[in-house]
Amino acid sequence: MGSLVIVFLVAPISSRADQPTDFRVITVSQNPKADRQQDEINQLRERVQALEEVQSVEELRPKFGMNLGAFGDVNYLTKNRESKHPAFSLGPLDLYSTGNYGPRLNFLAEVQVESEMNNEGHFDVERLWVGYTFSDLLIVRAGRHHTALGYWNKTYHHAKQHFLTVDRPFFLAFEDDGGILPVHTVGIELSGAKAINGSRWMYELDFGNGHRIDPTSRLLMPNQSSDNNSAKQVALRLSTQPSGIPGLTIGLFGTNDRIGLQTDQNLDERIYGADVSYVQGAVEFITEYFKLMNLENNANAYYVQLGIKIARNLTPYTRYESMNVEATDPYFVELRNNADRFQEIVGIRYDIDELRSALKFQLRHDHEEGSETFNVLEAQWSFSF
Repeated sequence: MGSLVIVFLVAPISSRADQPTDFRVITVSQNPKADRQQDEINQLRERVQALEEVQSVEELRPKFGMNLGAFGDVNYLTKNRESKHPAFSLGPLDLYSTGNYGPRLNFLAEVQVESEMNNEGHFDVERLWVGYTFSDLLIVRAGRHHTALGYWNKTYHHAKQHFLTVDRPFFLAFEDDGGILPVHTVGIELSGAKAINGSRWMYELDFGNGHRIDPTSRLLMPNQSSDNNSAKQVALRLSTQPSGIPGLTIGLFGTNDRIGLQTDQNLDERIYGADVSYVQGAVEFITEYFKLMNLENNANAYYVQLGIKIARNLTPYTRYESMNVEATDPYFVELRNNADRFQEIVGIRYDIDELRSALKFQLRHDHEEGSETFNVLEAQWSFSF
């Protein structure tokens, strides 16, 4: 309802006959509650306008670093395959940042600062991509990303705070750490997911530069700025999360990669495998199998890991990991790590804060064919901030 207007005729105080009559108009609201609501609406409009002006300015500012995060770890190891003496060591400092412009355009950058034996450090760009989400079925990313090979490589990335254990399985090590698998790809990745009958189905498809074996370091290296042949690596992982078993993920994956060898020749290396993981409640179970093949040779690698939380912040775990190769395989002949090897690990993780910091203690039995066997005691304090 509107306002009621009442007109009062007020007689003059003076006795003069020619004094003009005084008319006063007084507005009396019939709905004072509506007037208060209108005032509040006007105030809200002013606030929204001010926020929109601020947001328009914020959109013009760089997003990198506004959500900068860091991961790190400090370690102690007894005598092991890499060190003749017990020693403390600093793990890489992992810096990452993501940016989003609206609901579809996004970016990620991950850089590691690693220390060398001479106490000097260097930077490694581990992941760097720009992505666009067209729909749940199609997400496109271009840049350097983790190859779609198995569960671990696409889930845990570089932050050891996320690992239940001290480190990755040895054959899943990154290329510059002596790994045997092409775990990074420079190129394009397509991914998507769809729910069917309550189950979730996912795909990840990579298309990028192939890898090469560096003749000096004998390490497998991604071709980051060029390619040593015209072929491109293709990798595909298909996975599902059945509705009837929450926490279960089953995946199949494979890749074909034309590897550049030291002899300026190329070798078509095919890798196939499967992964099963169950992470639910107090249980973490992960297993993966890899089959590596070229024209005349075969190799295989696998691991099985199990952890069971026995208290809110205490999780004992165990893992067995193995790699078997052929001595004549040209792929492994040129790589630094090219012998049969297996490890048995038992340990315990104590979460100081489940997301931010953890202490891990483990005993690792490390056996390599033709080399010394080591029983290594390891301790790690991992953190993120």
